[in-house]
Amino acid sequence: MIHLVFMKTASSIRVGIVGATGMVGREFLILLAKRNLPIAKLRLFASSRSAGQSIHFCGQQIEVEDVASADPAGLDVAFFSAGGEVSLAQAPRFTKAGVTVVDNSSAFRTDPAVPLVVPEINGDLLDDSESKLIANPNCSTIIMLMPLAVLHRIYGLQEVIVSTYQAVSGAGRSALDDLFNQARAWAAGQVEPCDFYDQPIFLNLIPQIGDSASGGDFLEEQKMIRETRRILSDDSFPIFPTTVRVPIERCHSESVFVRLKREASSQEIAGHFSSAAGLVVTELPTPRDLASKEDVYVGRIRVCEEDKRIVRFWVVSDQLWKGAALNAIQIAERLIASGRLN
Repeated sequence: MIHLVFMKTASSIRVGIVGATGMVGREFLILLAKRNLPIAKLRLFASSRSAGQSIHFCGQQIEVEDVASADPAGLDVAFFSAGGEVSLAQAPRFTKAGVTVVDNSSAFRTDPAVPLVVPEINGDLLDDSESKLIANPNCSTIIMLMPLAVLHRIYGLQEVIVSTYQAVSGAGRSALDDLFNQARAWAAGQVEPCDFYDQPIFLNLIPQIGDSASGGDFLEEQKMIRETRRILSDDSFPIFPTTVRVPIERCHSESVFVRLKREASSQEIAGHFSSAAGLVVTELPTPRDLASKEDVYVGRIRVCEEDKRIVRFWVVSDQLWKGAALNAIQIAERLIASGRLN
């Protein structure tokens, strides 16, 4: 087995990516190179179907290993992005071998023993916890919370209503193939194939993400509620999400209505957002413009004239980056800075 080996230094780390051949796995590789993480060794893992493939990274070809049979010993951190079943089966095996796991699935997000972290919001949990397992929140939750946490800290929250407009790539490569195949078929006057969705996503909206859950919600909506309360450490206010899949390739957008505990102005809130790490205030953020951007973009900030506790805003971010791979890498960067990974 050939692994990528750089010069080992006091601050360099040995990194693994589980699910390296998937959509988010590929984004990890792009971001690891872009952010110049101090990597001494990189190992890539996937299912037995993908094992043996060779993936290019920084001038080297790295062979993909079968995650079920590979020995993870020697790694400092492993980024998991291969789905909940793989995480449940393999993450404990990795942590038992001394590897810190940052898991991108929903498998451990409700486990009170596992930190659920957005570094800009509750990264201090990483300083206090000795857990070898860290959960990455849901993509739509992260994107909403980047501005929402600012309002929570400064004004307090009484109520949140959010409607999401989630890109097809958030459901994986097969869903994205459906979108493109349907677009080609429609342009050619042919019947649109539906191999992933039960109905066309092209020229359509599907107000269902995830399986049915309680109270008429779908699973994605319940994730947003549960994870928001965990990350903010506050369950005192109601959250009403409606999650919708839209025929966009990349970047989730969200329309957010918030009732604050005290009055504010649009200019004041825009100033707070602009001062927050990872947030950019712009007039009309759109998903087509923001693919492969690291920040979360907020626009259309409006405070109600009749009730200045009510604020509405529009937020857009690349869910494959800040909503997934980037957030996980930022967790690792914080662990490096605190000395936990070297």
